[in-house]
Parts: sequence; C-alpha cells; structure tokens
Amino acid sequence: MRYLSPAEMIAHRGLRLVLVQGVPSPWGQAVKTIFEIKKLDFVVAPLVLTETNDEIVAWSGQNSAPIVAWQDEPPINRWIDILHLAERLAPEPALIPRDAWDRTLMFGLCNELFGELGIGWCRRIQIAEAANDVPELSGFAAVVGAKYPYSRRDAEAASTRIADSLQVFATQLRDQQERGLSFLVGSELSAVDIYFAATMNMLAPLPGRQCAMTDLFRTGFTATDPVIVDALSPILLAHRQRIFDAYFRSPMEF
Repeated sequence: MRYLSPAEMIAHRGLRLVLVQGVPSPWGQAVKTIFEIKKLDFVVAPLVLTETNDEIVAWSGQNSAPIVAWQDEPPINRWIDILHLAERLAPEPALIPRDAWDRTLMFGLCNELFGELGIGWCRRIQIAEAANDVPELSGFAAVVGAKYPYSRRDAEAASTRIADSLQVFATQLRDQQERGLSFLVGSELSAVDIYFAATMNMLAPLPGRQCAMTDLFRTGFTATDPVIVDALSPILLAHRQRIFDAYFRSPMEF
C-alpha cells in the first residue's frame, strides 16, 4: 500500500482514506477491506498516532483515524457513516442486509464491536492502561488516554463487557451454523463479519505472516485476562480466520 502525503491526499478529488500508520487498528482495517470488497478506488494518507498531524486536523477536525472523504463532501469518521457512504458509492456487493430483521441484528452486533463501550472500545482502554507500565509505550499510552478518555468504572468493567459480547457472537454463530449458514447474519457476507474479523486482532492477533507488528504491540494486543480468554471460544477464532482468508488482504497493510 502506498501512502500519499496529507497534502496530496487532501488535494485528491476522489475517495480518500486516512489510516493509523503502524498499528492494525480494527476500525481502519475494516474500512480498507470494505472499500476493496466493493472495488472502490481510493487513496490513503497516514495518521501518526503519537503526533499532532496538523494538516489532517486542519482538514478534518480529527486527530484520529479512520477518516474518509468523498469528493467535496465533508470528511467523516464514524464507522456507521463510512459504511453508508460505501454502500452509496458501490451498492453491490451490499454489506448492509436488505431484510429488516437481519439489518437490525447486524447493526446491533456492529455496535457491540465498534460502538462506545463495545469490544474495540473496551480493549482500547485495556491496551492504554497496560501501556502505562511499559516505558517504551508511555507516549502511546498518553496519546490514547488523552484522545479517548475513560473512567475507572469503564476500565474495571471492560473485561466483563468484552466477555459478555463475545458470548453473544459465539451464540449467534452456533445458531447460524445449525441453520447451515456461514455468516453472522443472514446468508451472505455483511459488514459485521468484516468488523468482527478486524476486531479480533485486539484480542488474539493473527500470526505475523498475516499481521506483522512489533513484539510490543503484539503483546499489548493479546488479551490475557482469564475472563476474556475463557470467552474466546474456538468458533469465534475459526470464523475470524475464515473471513480474513476470504476477504482481507494478507498480510495486512497498515
């Protein structure tokens, strides 16, 4: 993947994407994969996690990623807004179910992954807290803690929330498989399968040949709390692997 400079990306008139550089952020990896599945042409600029990224902030108002912009439309950064944009630009293959019940279920499951206090949010809290104890990651911890403030109550509840959500996903997969279905919702791939596969890297990272990262980040991204580890049932890891192998770029680029 070729990164443009922020100035080059901003000047581009088509679809633009800002990704956190050097970290397999599930939010960014999911967006990139959705764009690739839909065969959308896009350019990418890096956001450096521990820097001020002044050009990107002046353009988008955000010092976090992913950020997406299309032509003259304002930059957007919420996962649900980005998904709707992708569906508008490339309706096929659809990643939002047409059936109302499936669509409602999919968005609820997506929120358990990417919403406030969802799995990704809670793991980010835990990773930032753990990084405080590693001198080499002190800058990372400070930046993440400042960008995404959290309370002591949120931190203490994180493992239980993650485990509860993982059990929901495991139950949903078992129910689907009993009906002979291979995806989390309905009979076809949807956005929640992509978001799920990307989020699992914050719990049990893919091996280095598929997701290369520094040892420090791999250690931080690997969940060790027994409450979470016990909830990482084989059916979850198997689904992540199947979706990754079928739809993600391997190795991941970030």
